[in-house]
Amino acid sequence: MPADAVDTVVRLIAIELEMPEDRVRSATSLRGELGMDSIAAANVLFAIEEELGVELVLEDVEHLDDVAEIARVVRRARPTTGS
Repeated sequence: MPADAVDTVVRLIAIELEMPEDRVRSATSLRGELGMDSIAAANVLFAIEEELGVELVLEDVEHLDDVAEIARVVRRARPTTGS
């Protein structure tokens, strides 16, 4: 996984929520403070999988609510094969 995975996660969240990247911080509540809904969360997860080449399990990520938590799961994710 690229060393800049956290930066990538922040960038993808900012794109999906149509806001400046500096509003998306490591401990910011994605749902509470940024208003991310389940559809936006799913879009971000699919984008993370595609851009970083990892496979995320929905059960592992559906309860996460900040960038730091997502980054931890992404670091442990299995790389996708093929494609």
